[in-house]
Formats: sequence, structure tokens, C-alpha cells
Amino acid sequence: MVSIAKPRIAPRVDALRSSRPLAEGALEKFCDSYREPIRQLCATSPAVADLTISFPGLLFALASGFGTQGARDRCLSAVRDGKSLKDAATILGFAWWLRRLPAEAFTGPLSALPDSAEFNRRIVNHVPTESWKAAGWLDRVQLTRELADDDVALWMAWRSKGVPRLRDANRLILLCAWAWFSNRPGTLGYTLVRQPFEPSLGLRRALDEAETWRKRAELAVALGDGIQDTWFEAGNARGYDIVPLAQLPDFLSEAETMDNCLDQFAPQVHQRRTRLFSVRKAGKSVADLEIAPHEEDPTMPIIEQLRGPGNRRAAPGVWQAVFTWLSMQPTRPLTVSRASSATARAAARRLWQPYLEHLSGQPGELALRAFLCSGEVLNPDFDGPTRSQTVARKATEASKARRKVSLQKTTG
Repeated sequence: MVSIAKPRIAPRVDALRSSRPLAEGALEKFCDSYREPIRQLCATSPAVADLTISFPGLLFALASGFGTQGARDRCLSAVRDGKSLKDAATILGFAWWLRRLPAEAFTGPLSALPDSAEFNRRIVNHVPTESWKAAGWLDRVQLTRELADDDVALWMAWRSKGVPRLRDANRLILLCAWAWFSNRPGTLGYTLVRQPFEPSLGLRRALDEAETWRKRAELAVALGDGIQDTWFEAGNARGYDIVPLAQLPDFLSEAETMDNCLDQFAPQVHQRRTRLFSVRKAGKSVADLEIAPHEEDPTMPIIEQLRGPGNRRAAPGVWQAVFTWLSMQPTRPLTVSRASSATARAAARRLWQPYLEHLSGQPGELALRAFLCSGEVLNPDFDGPTRSQTVARKATEASKARRKVSLQKTTG
């Protein structure tokens, strides 16, 4: 009996001894700041130490405080008792597909990720093959899941698996906001969407659309409840109608019709230093007009821009009609005044409130509030300087400098 038992025990002891150096070497692949707690966990049991090879994500979750203390204790017991790793992950509420990721992928606190059969089946096809890309990929998938939904997270997993990192987290948060509002009819954010999110979009195109959405959001905030003083009333000259643009829908529809950037005029609108008009023929827009006060005589207007569709040159007949219309306008000081901060903040609140309420109490709420505090957009809860205000100030200074140079050339 003794001679039979020895060979059975000896291989098990040898196997444990050979696995420990492997596990010890694998520890070096984990993030520095979590390596010591992981080392301490590995010292408690050879079965736990083997997780460095068999399921590094689960070991990281146990060492980083994922889930409740009770769930972690039950999960550790299951691992030490030799139960299946899938059962152990289920006890902790840790997604099974994360087993595909190397230790290098885990660099910070984890939130609960989807673990349905459909999500597992689809996402495993998008796991990066290079371990050094895994951390950035997982960060993006986790953040988009927190801020949007499963579909956006799967799209991000697919479209960004070859990207090492998106260095500007605010761009990713903005993209999630745009994607979320794409499916929320009845919100102000939905009306600002030019191209809604859909899985067929590439990452670069989606980022561009999110940036357009941000500029439109700035315009909505800058307009507030609209431009009350348009300087000049609508009129007709030489068969053309000249109509002031005063409300958000005016700017958005005109930008779409004329294929130009009127929906991105937040800096000019915020300062109220110019006025925009649509020039129409038989009800159809044929040109857009921007008017500013003359620097030498604020009672006299000057034409900053007069452009046709796609920013092409306006026809001579359009110029004649605009000059005729201007000659019929009463002489008056053209008041340059900032948009009301109260109405701007009310617009910002109306824009972001549905999204904030949706994320209330969830991990994504902190990321969104940090984004709102970054100055990229107007924070509805803070009265500090904003990006659009800074851009508007710089644009005003640049415009004055150009006019000064032009005047010097003329007088010289």
C-alpha cells in the first residue's frame, strides 16, 4: 500500500512546486500599484496563485476590491476548493469573457460589465491580439458601457481594438454623450445630432460627429432663448428676401440647407457682435449674410461675409439685393452685447439634465461631471469661464487685429 501511494502523491507535489515559479513570474505583468496585494493573495493558496496564468482578470478583481467582501470571500473559497473558474467568476459577478484578457489589461478599478451569452459571443472576437493594447481597449469598453449601453460598448470594442490609447478621455465621454442622445427623441441633445450613432460608423467618423454635436451644443447654449435684437428686420429687395436668424432651429436648418458651418457659430453668437441673415429667392436659401458694426462708425454696418451654398461666392445679383436692402434700413447704433449668462446656463441645464438623471448614482455619472467641469462645454452648475467664451474672446481680438491691419494698408 505504501509503495503504491508514494508515486500518486509525489507528482501532485512536484506539480505545485513547478507552478509556483510560473505564477511568481506572471506577477510582474500586473500593474505596479496592484502587484503587492496580488502577491499577498497568491501566497494564500497554490490554486489562487495559478490564477495568474488561468484567469488574471479574476485575480485582479479579487485584489482590487471588486464586488462585495462577502462575494470575494465566497469566490476565493470556490477557487481554493477546486471549483470551475466560471462558477467562481459567477459568484463574484465578474464577466466570463474577461478571461481572454492578459494581466496587462487590468490597470484600475473595474465596474460590472455585461456577461450575457450574446455579449460574450460578440466581444471575444474583438479582443486585441497584442497584450500592450489591452489596457486602453478595456478602459474604452468599460467607460462606454458606463456612459452609454451594451451596443456602444461592443461597437467600441470592435472599432478601437487596433488603437493603443485615446489620450483625451473627454473626447470619449463626448462621443458617448452624442451616442446616448442619438436615441433620445424629445431632448434638446437629440435636436443637435447631425448624424446619429449607428454601428456602421468608423471611429474617426464617430469622433467627428461627436465634435460637431459639441459645437452645436455650444451654439444652443450661446443662443439661450434666442437673439432678441437682430438689428435689422426682415425685408425684400430686387426679388430676394433677407430673413434674420434668431433661434436655434434657424441656424441648424440653414446650415443643413446651405452646407456650411452656421451651426458652429457659437463664439460669434455668444458675443452678439455680428448678426446672421438668410438670403432667399422664392422661399429657397441662396446665400447667407453676416453683418457687423463698422469699427469707425458703429451706426453703419459692414458685410463680414456673404456666401452661397457650400461657402461658394454669392452671385452679383445677391450682392446688389443685399446692398439695396441695407440702404433701406434705419440708421441706428448696432449694439454689441454678450448673451445673458442666466439664459445660457438654463440652456445648458436643459441640455445635460436628462443625461445626468439617467446616470444618477451610476459610475458613469462621475466621469460626466468631471467632463462638465473641464471647461470643454458650459457646466450648468458652475459660473466659471468656458471654452466657448475663451474662443469668442480670441476671435474678437483676431477680428480687430485684421481690421486694424486692413485700415493701415488702406490709409498707407
